[in-house]
Amino acid sequence: MKLCVDLGATNVKSGLVQNGKFVKTLVTPTDTTRKRQGVVASLQGAIDGLLCDEVKAICIASAGKIDVESGKVLYATENLPGYTGFCIKEFVRETYGLPCVAVNDGMAALLGEIYLTEEYRNKRIVMLTLGSGVGSAYAVNGEIQGKDDEFASFGHLCIEKQGLPCNCGKVGCPEQYLSGRAINRQAQEIHVAKNKLFDEKRSGNPKAQEVFDRLKGYLARTLQEIEKTSPFDICILGGGAVDGMGDTFDEFASISGYDVRRAKAGNNAGMLGAYYLGRDL
Repeated sequence: MKLCVDLGATNVKSGLVQNGKFVKTLVTPTDTTRKRQGVVASLQGAIDGLLCDEVKAICIASAGKIDVESGKVLYATENLPGYTGFCIKEFVRETYGLPCVAVNDGMAALLGEIYLTEEYRNKRIVMLTLGSGVGSAYAVNGEIQGKDDEFASFGHLCIEKQGLPCNCGKVGCPEQYLSGRAINRQAQEIHVAKNKLFDEKRSGNPKAQEVFDRLKGYLARTLQEIEKTSPFDICILGGGAVDGMGDTFDEFASISGYDVRRAKAGNNAGMLGAYYLGRDL
């Protein structure tokens, strides 16, 4: 049995996985108020909440630029303050004495989708995860492409030349328009409550429809920018914001010229991909 974790800026999801099936899951809020200390405490709490004698390895998907070989966080934005430089694999070895794999959450999510869907193993696939930030990954014929997470930066391409400043240091990044936090910010601007934009769109609120249409435009521009360097056959969308779309997803995903699909593993894709990466541990 593997204990799998998906560490994000809002929550740390953890699950016990046996033969590719989830036995039990847990959600732990991420404490970013105490910077690295809080983030690591949240990670430890997520692990401790499920740890049992049957666990043989810990498989971690994490926000940030992760060196898969060493398990070190090469870079994390201020969504996870103080997290840059933290070594995930070393922490697991010293704290639990168990083998560990660590991978960027976008890459893990795509690995999870490839694990579930045979068709994706012979296509060019891009994945975007719309959560606290915008994670991403790119695969060709079932193989994750690039070294040092170079394709994990699709959430930080420029789609608005005079756009909003991003905590990565650039401006106009998809993360400032398509992440769950960005969607809630745009909803609040029209006096719609947190996590209620898609409900309001469904109920016929014209202002919510305007924001929804604008979000579709941001997605279209993001896909156009990705295609310039990384041609793809299918785009998979996952993450908490996508889960919250419900039956509005099909309309959101109807981008002319693109095959856009919902992640099959839902918000568990990152954990499933981490499990897939560490399957031989």
